[in-house]
Amino acid sequence: MSVGRIWQVARLDMIHNARRFFFWFWLAIIVLMTWGLSSGNARIASGDASVGGTEAWLTSEFAVGMQMSMLVLLMYGFFVAVASGMLIIRDMELGVGEILHGTSLRAGEYIWGRFLAVTATFLVILGLHMLCMIVIYHVLRRPSMDDMRGPFHLINYVRPAIVFGVPTIVFIAGTSFAVGALTRKPILVFFLPVALIIGAGFFLWNWSPNWLDPGVNRLLMLLDPAGFRWLNETYLKVDRGVEFYNEAPIGLDGLFIANRLTLLAIGLGAVGLAQWKFARDIRGARQGKVSPTGNDQASLVTPAAIVAPISTLRAATRPPGLVRGALDVARFEARELRYHPGLYLFAPLILIQTMGTMLLAVGSFGTPLLQTPGLLAVGTMNTLTLLICLLIQFYTVESVQRDRNTGAAAMIYATPVRTASLLLGKSVANVLVGGVILLAALLACVLVLVFQGTVPMSLGPFLVVWGLVLVPTFLVWSTFVMAVAALVHNRYVTHALCLGALILTGYKQLTGAMNWAGNWDAWSVIRWSDMGPLELNGTALLLNRLMVISLAALFVALAVRFFSRRDFDPARIIHRLYPRSLLVGGLKLLPFVVVPLVLGGWLYTAVTNGFQGERMKVRQKDYWRDNMATWRDVPVPAIGAVDIDLELDPRERWFKTDGSYVIYNPREEPVVEIPLSAGLHWENLQWTLNGDPYEPEDRSGLFIFRPPAPLGPDERVEIGFSFEGRYPNGFTENGGGARQFILPSGVVLTSFSASFAPIVGYLEHVGVDEDNEYEQRVYLDDFYEGITDPAFGSAWPFSTRLRITGPAEYTYNSVGVLVSDVVADGRRTVVWESDHPVSIFNVVAGRWEVHRGDRTALFYHAGHPYNIQEMSEALEGAVRWYSEWFHPYPWQELKVSEFPNFASYAQGFATNITFSEGIGFLTKSDPKTNLAFMVTAHETAHQWWGNILMPGKGPGGNILSEGMAHFSTILLMDQMKGLRDRIEFCRRIEADYGDNRVVDSERPLVRIDGSRPGDRTVTYNKAGFVFWMLLNHMGRDACLEGLQRFIGHYSTDPDHPVLQDFLASMRPFASDTAAFDTFTQAWFFDVVVPEYRLTDATAVSAEGFGDTSWRVTVTVENTGNGRMPVQIVAAAQERFDDDGQQHADYRESRVEITLGPGEQAVVEIPCDFQPDRVEVDPDALVLQLNRDSATLDF
Repeated sequence: MSVGRIWQVARLDMIHNARRFFFWFWLAIIVLMTWGLSSGNARIASGDASVGGTEAWLTSEFAVGMQMSMLVLLMYGFFVAVASGMLIIRDMELGVGEILHGTSLRAGEYIWGRFLAVTATFLVILGLHMLCMIVIYHVLRRPSMDDMRGPFHLINYVRPAIVFGVPTIVFIAGTSFAVGALTRKPILVFFLPVALIIGAGFFLWNWSPNWLDPGVNRLLMLLDPAGFRWLNETYLKVDRGVEFYNEAPIGLDGLFIANRLTLLAIGLGAVGLAQWKFARDIRGARQGKVSPTGNDQASLVTPAAIVAPISTLRAATRPPGLVRGALDVARFEARELRYHPGLYLFAPLILIQTMGTMLLAVGSFGTPLLQTPGLLAVGTMNTLTLLICLLIQFYTVESVQRDRNTGAAAMIYATPVRTASLLLGKSVANVLVGGVILLAALLACVLVLVFQGTVPMSLGPFLVVWGLVLVPTFLVWSTFVMAVAALVHNRYVTHALCLGALILTGYKQLTGAMNWAGNWDAWSVIRWSDMGPLELNGTALLLNRLMVISLAALFVALAVRFFSRRDFDPARIIHRLYPRSLLVGGLKLLPFVVVPLVLGGWLYTAVTNGFQGERMKVRQKDYWRDNMATWRDVPVPAIGAVDIDLELDPRERWFKTDGSYVIYNPREEPVVEIPLSAGLHWENLQWTLNGDPYEPEDRSGLFIFRPPAPLGPDERVEIGFSFEGRYPNGFTENGGGARQFILPSGVVLTSFSASFAPIVGYLEHVGVDEDNEYEQRVYLDDFYEGITDPAFGSAWPFSTRLRITGPAEYTYNSVGVLVSDVVADGRRTVVWESDHPVSIFNVVAGRWEVHRGDRTALFYHAGHPYNIQEMSEALEGAVRWYSEWFHPYPWQELKVSEFPNFASYAQGFATNITFSEGIGFLTKSDPKTNLAFMVTAHETAHQWWGNILMPGKGPGGNILSEGMAHFSTILLMDQMKGLRDRIEFCRRIEADYGDNRVVDSERPLVRIDGSRPGDRTVTYNKAGFVFWMLLNHMGRDACLEGLQRFIGHYSTDPDHPVLQDFLASMRPFASDTAAFDTFTQAWFFDVVVPEYRLTDATAVSAEGFGDTSWRVTVTVENTGNGRMPVQIVAAAQERFDDDGQQHADYRESRVEITLGPGEQAVVEIPCDFQPDRVEVDPDALVLQLNRDSATLDF
């Protein structure tokens, strides 16, 4: 091969590429994308989130590397594949092979010249991408970037582009080039980037449960063509601190280097294979034997056939109508597609992806989810939408291009078939491709359900979700692509514009700038509930789908208007541009434009006026603006008694409240004004004061009552109220769910917000968004001294009486005991009264089955019996053991009620716990995780930690609710499930803490207030584990005695405790107060967590060890920053069997050491058995990072 000729081919190609719209369009997308990312939406989740804190820079090597690893595959992939893979295909369509025979250019020179040109073009674009980032980040200097911009270092851009970008581009370009050259099938070229996005974006980058074997994890890192999994698992998953990410370079290891070199080798090797195939093809193939008489079929023609009249052909002379013509075209196209190899590649690929996604889906604590037909249908929607839209795009463009390439266009376009029939038929045929893929996905879902072996199959959810939602999406996308192809008459420009439309749609979705009026692809709009499918947003979904179908009709009309069945005629184009022609054409399109405009305007108006729309946001902002400065943190009087009559009509989302609060002054200072927050959705609101009509001051929803005389200590007034409303009123802004609702499938109403009853005081969270959010209050060190208000609910418990009326088929639950249940005239009326004072209350209703225990009841949907036994076991055990450990349960019965999965959460109101169907009831538990048991144990613990004892408002307060609930779960798991399952739970919450902590934002437990990133995992996981460590440090009996004393004292005290109060209460029960102070100072007043690493481990068999025959030597290092006594264990054989019992042949030997930060020690462990591993803290008694690194196998 001649290097000079290769260069000439490459040079000419690069000059040609520089003139192509395809590449300039992609460059424009890169510029817009870089500008959008400069807002900080895609940066490393590290740094101090407080005002003035150090943030993660967008300009660091890690930040650029993270962007490059993802964007080069996701954004460059399709453009690189199309540009590279279509080169040979396009040349063959133009007959370049014949020209090559007449030149001195060799096959290798031609192949490598073309490949190097397209690869160099994209490397130039990659360089321009880096230049664009430098200009936007460092030159234009958006003001919002000031805290995210570091100093300029060229290496921060060059190195990530080389190590992440170049190998991926070469790999995609080379493999796509080879696929195009070997198969000459455009659809197979497009298959590669789709497969890569499926494998990487939907699996390799996201699936990493904490129980995954490290060896498997490293294999997945090696397989990732983008390198993002390696970067995330090695550096990003466990936060290393903002200083590290801002200043340090990315350290490459052997695994990553092997991955990058392999990609380069595969890409270049594929081009070599393409060269061999092309060289063989242009030499020509041997011709088969030809009959000496020419065409043998000619001899079969008889004179009779020649003279037969034309009427015997029965040929129709009347042109087919629109529908018949479209069906004929669709039938022909479908037959062509049936033999297309792309269909048989995409269908299995999507089937595998669907099965993998659903089977490997994980929920809380990394445990697998129990799939139902509805959850499968909705869970696969986004994946199917993206993949099938891409497939339809490729088939639609190629179906138009095929007619021209094969020379059939002249004949087809000369037929009497209408242009509308021709284009609509092609679109329908391409939608049928989506239907075939849906059938494959349906088969995958059936296999998932069979594999689970728990939930029966039902076609209904698939017909509703896929048939009514996905099919219109495919139809509008197919017609849109057809319209673009008809308008631009260029394969590559069509692909570029359509991919640009998908990218714009995705950007709008990711940035939250989408609503029902623009969500043509119905992305993430549905939350499925087996208890009531599509109830929350059914009307919006129907209007949206009708709008999409009308858009499809508009795009067909546009395609017909611009599709040319004749050769280019400049005069004809000029005639079309005459004003009269434009007017006539516009009037013809007007009916097609009006329908989507009307439906879209209807949707937009409904969203604007809905409960999440702009009008409601304005009213909420007015509430905040009018009251924040005056009423925030103002002490409020207490509720003495609640008496409410609530009437419900779930089918109409309607409620009516008539009730009263007894308000009294619990303080020494007189109460002059009583603020009550009302719901902004209430109508016909009326108030009374001591039984007389009253007009309070209305401050944008905060109503101020002024009694005739100020209330002295313990003086009372009665405030009455009456109102009605619909809740929620309208539908959501862009799909999704709602935390409280009145719907035919169920009712959930709570006193945390003014949904069905007034709230005493000002609600701080109402009207606060990203435009006016503020830093949390800075509390003094001694803020907890004196009387501390509660973190939520009322400071003083009160009695309740709720009388609830509604349709007879519903069960209505509330706090307290059921004192009456009467059915008359198809209406049920129940009365619930508190048998012990409460601080918060709720109402939940549904059509349930009930499972009753000794003092417990589980109300569940008849179709969800799967975890009832496990949840009932946890409920019964929690009432028994928590009463023994903490405080006797003061109420008669504890209920758990299931509600529709329009939000995934659980809440523990006194006697009346509510669970979403997506938590607990539809959890796939296994013998190790017992997730249904764990969730039930956690929420039941809130009867003690959050109801009997109400935590204080301020830093560390909520930890006494959520952290203590996790701690209680650890104790109950240990008591009822055994050591193995308790260890597993501790390991999972420890791993979740390590994965989600934000080092620079993390504060001591006594300073956690929930306002910073990472506070949630500290509140739940770290705090729960630290309480477990405190119990082991103090001793079980002493700790439980202290907890009983603590909860007994504060359950009736108007002063609500925070962590400082807790520690002061527990200290007298410590046998060694100095050691207690040291422990609590480290774990509660400082941020510490050890991290142990084992190196140089050996197991030696020798004589002279006394009674032992083996000795293990290992170096243990604490690379973290905590000091704790920890056990180092040498062990042999598996510890637990499938039932959680210790194996009879399990052997171990232990040594305890204490290491401070940065310290290491050589540990010797004598054994009377041959060990196969050494590990740190196998009983999960010490919280640590990266526990997997603290185990070595021999």
